[in-house]
Amino acid sequence: MKAAYLYRNRPPSIGCQPDGYIPEETKAWMPARLHPDVITADVPPRHLAGFRFLGRVVYPDPLTPEQVWQYELHPEDPIEWAEYVFWREGEDAAWLREDYLKQSVEVLQQALDDWHAPKVLAALILKQAQAQEEGK
Repeated sequence: MKAAYLYRNRPPSIGCQPDGYIPEETKAWMPARLHPDVITADVPPRHLAGFRFLGRVVYPDPLTPEQVWQYELHPEDPIEWAEYVFWREGEDAAWLREDYLKQSVEVLQQALDDWHAPKVLAALILKQAQAQEEGK
């Protein structure tokens, strides 16, 4: 399963991403710009909105959260991004993720509208993915 990441703070270059990426699918965007999905989608992905990126790198398999953190990348996949947001809180904050996920989609949506907090958006993405899985 391929996984794509976006460069937040520097363009693709030597040492700016972990080894093992697919060179043919790595792109630099100069100057930094909005993700194409934010520009073209009727409803842009909220986890990408508001950010400018300097490029995109693709791997045959997902990176670890530690690699994403070390290289200051931004997961393109919303579920991977959501898991990464909670990973950044640390092991002691596992209760926080569970507490957010106990809330209904409606409560999370209202909280997101009120606060625009990344953790709320992450929980909403995970909750919606969970609901889709249960509906299959």
